[in-house]
Amino acid sequence: MPKDILQVGPLLWGSIRAGWHYLRRYCDVFGSSDLQSAAQWLEENELARTLLNEAPVTDFAVENQLTRLRRWLLLSDKWQEFPRLTEAMRAQAALNGGAWLIGAEERAWLNSRYDRNTALAYGRCAPSSSRPDLSDPVTRAVAEQYESWPYPQWTRVLADPPRSFRDFVQKLDPDGPDTMASAPEILIAGCGTGRHLARWAIRYPDVRFTAIDVSRASLRYAEARCAELGLQHIDFRQLDLHRVADLKRRFDAISCTGVLHHLPEPEKGWAVLVEALKPNGVMQVSVFSSVARLAVRAIRTTLGDLTNKPVTGDLLREVRRRVIERFADGIPTSVDFYTLAGVCDLLMPRHEDPFDVPRIRRAIDSFGLRLLRFRIRDLGYRRRYLQEYPHDPLFRDFDAWTAFEKQHPTFHGMYSFWCRASRDGS
Repeated sequence: MPKDILQVGPLLWGSIRAGWHYLRRYCDVFGSSDLQSAAQWLEENELARTLLNEAPVTDFAVENQLTRLRRWLLLSDKWQEFPRLTEAMRAQAALNGGAWLIGAEERAWLNSRYDRNTALAYGRCAPSSSRPDLSDPVTRAVAEQYESWPYPQWTRVLADPPRSFRDFVQKLDPDGPDTMASAPEILIAGCGTGRHLARWAIRYPDVRFTAIDVSRASLRYAEARCAELGLQHIDFRQLDLHRVADLKRRFDAISCTGVLHHLPEPEKGWAVLVEALKPNGVMQVSVFSSVARLAVRAIRTTLGDLTNKPVTGDLLREVRRRVIERFADGIPTSVDFYTLAGVCDLLMPRHEDPFDVPRIRRAIDSFGLRLLRFRIRDLGYRRRYLQEYPHDPLFRDFDAWTAFEKQHPTFHGMYSFWCRASRDGS
């Protein structure tokens, strides 16, 4: 391996995946049955250890080989011979929450000869037993899910260079009114662990943020991470979004990502947020796509009784085991499948009610909002859409999107779109 590739700084998700792909392709260790040599190679390879320290492994072939290696290190009691590899394995377990499968022999060894240094390489997952005081059973069940398994777990955030939110809105809605405040107030409705919030807070330093969530554990995580980043212009509140009126103010903008589809009545929650929006205020919404969730629902049908059991670390590992065994040629590519909190969010949600384009249109029309644009991450789909519907350069024609989605699986997981309140707030 070229020596110059060994010096690695902070890595992006794509770079990390590319790094593992490179190692799998050019290093025999990932197909070797000689685990002693594999351990020695990882002990000495700075790139591999950096990758383990940076982010959860999201390449199943790599995970499978490293799981075998971890088992060998434990049962042969070889950990002390490979201190740098041991430290990297511990870091990886902390990043993935202990998602890698654990065999019966390993479990017996850990139960009978507990050793902190080796056990940490298996993760320490002790979910909260807090029961939020919420009257609606669906909202309570969802809150308990994220109280036990705060999602997503993250250690760094990638953000665009700082810019003015007012300028952003003007570009987003070039034919709309230029009424955005110079120091706008934004509500993040359902901030979770704060990754999305942190990105916005870095990108828009001119904004004062209020971040609410029903999960105290998620809020604590978000506060800690944002404090580490030096983000101080954020007011955190534990609050059900149905009670946003308790804040006694209206906002220039509201962002609600990955929340509405978990509510017992998504449109009812959405309507509450619209009431908290100032006239001409803008709203960013992301909701599950019913088309994209078909694959997830197909997987869930194979989980049988697991979907009704209390969600523990062992249960989530069993979910992973069944998926790996039954979908050997089609293991989910989502990064969520490679962490315990991600598996819980992806495959074990307590409640979901996904959307399609016509449903989004009905809601926007009923709330007196105006669609500004759908957000399309995939450049290929964006170009194809503009080729087929050149009359819609701002991506805001509902009829075109309804037709386009029937031909192309455009929205991978969630629809994300911007809309705007009417001038008079009616």
